[in-house]
Amino acid sequence: MEPFEKARQVLEAEGWDLSAFDRPLDYPESQPLTKGKVRGTLYGVAIGDALGAPNEGKRPWRIEEPVTGLRPHHGHPAGTVTDDTELTLALAWSLLERGGLDPEDLARRFVVRGRRMVGGGRATKEALARLAAGVPWWKAGTPSAGNGAAMRASPPGLFFEDAGEARKAAFVQGLFTHKDRSALAAAVVNALLVGALARGAGPDPKILLPWLKSAILGLEVPLKSRLRPSWRYTLAEALDLLPDYMGRPEAAFRRFGLGAFVLETLPSALALFFTYPEDPEAALLTAANAGFDSDTLASLVGGWLGAHLSDRGLRSRTPLNWWEVSAAPEIERISKLA
Repeated sequence: MEPFEKARQVLEAEGWDLSAFDRPLDYPESQPLTKGKVRGTLYGVAIGDALGAPNEGKRPWRIEEPVTGLRPHHGHPAGTVTDDTELTLALAWSLLERGGLDPEDLARRFVVRGRRMVGGGRATKEALARLAAGVPWWKAGTPSAGNGAAMRASPPGLFFEDAGEARKAAFVQGLFTHKDRSALAAAVVNALLVGALARGAGPDPKILLPWLKSAILGLEVPLKSRLRPSWRYTLAEALDLLPDYMGRPEAAFRRFGLGAFVLETLPSALALFFTYPEDPEAALLTAANAGFDSDTLASLVGGWLGAHLSDRGLRSRTPLNWWEVSAAPEIERISKLA
């Protein structure tokens, strides 16, 4: 049985509505994927991750010296990437070397990475422990609306030419660690936005936000806001609100939040990306100095910037020493294979 069909069988038996996957889905543009777009996306993920890591978990008003470049963090040298990048690269390797989504191979790679990576949320660590113990991938996920499934989901957008197949792969890979509708919807949004940008779509929120909403509409059930407990919403509903925050990412941060709850991270990251699509330095430094889950925020934004600008465009608009991330040799190997 194909991985998505297995996931569908299990989840629909539990009452999930997966009819969104029955709707046709095409990328807005269909330019050929280039190695430069692959390199740009993966470097963007890694650079954002490494820039944001020193301020992860900090309240923004307690950041005494704003980040302006790579710094040591958590006892590791400057440029060290965390779980955001490590699990993204594990997924990229698996998709490329197996020619598609191979659940057993991906589970093995996630477990190996989990033993050595810096950082990692509770939900992800618990799920990786279950995978390591032999729990099947469709049962291993933690019922958590954290952002761990979304943060690593860019590779399906790169390596599946068909948008519908990318959507399925992003959803399934997320289920390994997060058994939550919004967590998996967010993984789909990350993958599809990368895929659209990497294939030539411009960073136009008037086109991309409704398209992304159409890809996940009906998948979620509303969740309670951590900032406003009386407000219950879905990621699809948040996408409708985002046009009000174009050019005002800090206002989006206040509205949605900046924590690891996926309905905070994804809308805030999208508002930031669509505000600065041509200014990666401003975008990444704003994310890195936002505090809270700053590494994931910056990693998501960095991946979209790299998919849009390609490696040359991203490199020409960021300080050269930002590219000295610990994952650089591995990114180069993956890009050559792509």
